[in-house]
Amino acid sequence: MYKSLATLSVQEFPLDPTASRRTMIIGDIHGMNNSLRSILDVLDYDPSSDVLIHVGDIIAKGPHEGSLAVLSYMASRNITGIRGNHDQKVIEWRGWLEWMHRFPDGRKWLIALERRWDEAAAEGADPDLWASKQMKRHRSPWWRTIPKDWKIFAEHYKIARAMSDEEYSYLLSLPLALHIPHAHTFVVHAGLLSSDPRYKPRDPRQPLARIPSLFESAKSKHGSDMPKLRRAQELALLSDIEQNTDPWVKLNMRGVLKNHDVTRGKDGRPWSDIWNRDMSRCDGFEHGLSFDDHTTKKQKMLPCHPSTVVYGHAASRGLDIKRWTVGLDSGCVYGRKLSALVLGRHKHDNLQKHKKPTPTDIAFGDSLTGHVVSIECQLE
Repeated sequence: MYKSLATLSVQEFPLDPTASRRTMIIGDIHGMNNSLRSILDVLDYDPSSDVLIHVGDIIAKGPHEGSLAVLSYMASRNITGIRGNHDQKVIEWRGWLEWMHRFPDGRKWLIALERRWDEAAAEGADPDLWASKQMKRHRSPWWRTIPKDWKIFAEHYKIARAMSDEEYSYLLSLPLALHIPHAHTFVVHAGLLSSDPRYKPRDPRQPLARIPSLFESAKSKHGSDMPKLRRAQELALLSDIEQNTDPWVKLNMRGVLKNHDVTRGKDGRPWSDIWNRDMSRCDGFEHGLSFDDHTTKKQKMLPCHPSTVVYGHAASRGLDIKRWTVGLDSGCVYGRKLSALVLGRHKHDNLQKHKKPTPTDIAFGDSLTGHVVSIECQLE
């Protein structure tokens, strides 16, 4: 079950640098609860005025108790965020557990299996090896209900088993993407494609290669409908590029292979390079109408306005800041850093006063300045 998209308003994603409210987008936390609390302290996060957003993968890979603590924090405060691939695995296991408990015999089998596992775990057994031996020793048909490549009693299962109903509901409520029309920004866990790699960027099937259909009826209004035009084109990126309609892509993509397939591996061209290539060619809707200009530069330009993607997932690439993409997974769970993007008013003076990390200023959106703050993570 997926919630594909949520749209945030100006109140839910404040940007005004002169106002007291700030938007803080946190990179992949992975159960590093102490690091989460540390960066919120560094940022002087005030829940009464600031908006906190996470990019998914708030749980798993890190300490089990840390994952439960982070999940409790996020769920109890209904923090805005998106679903990550590790969050998805926990959701899937919880769904399987609830399904299994509907069957009296299945429930009985699972309870007995968990009891034996708890005893084995206390002696330091490896969950994969233990489950493999149990499957051969106790040939129950219920084993076949576990999907291929799922690892029972591993971390995702443990979190799914331990979390509350409210925390499960919170994870289910997380969308695969956030769209912030007034900021011309998307937040996703892994990434988005700005064009279908099977076609050239100026192919009319590409959303950025054509002017939104309402343009002709709106162009006489002296730009008053420009927000609607941009929103239409931004939403077309989600609906008209086939790969972007696949939940797996938003949860797992890292790059595009030479054969145009999307990959979760480290090989291939990073999707963010493709996004920045296309956005750098945006020349506006009015300029985009001049298709009879055959200069080399004009042939490369597109009738569009650029938009930004903030994402996580790619810890191997670290903090990855480009003009139209902001990658925030800086590897906290590996003992590296936890990063946050702050939009709106920033307390530079306060950070310097308390000898806290100096923020890095970046260009964000059409004309804004964002501030990236990173802290060192200690393995928990």
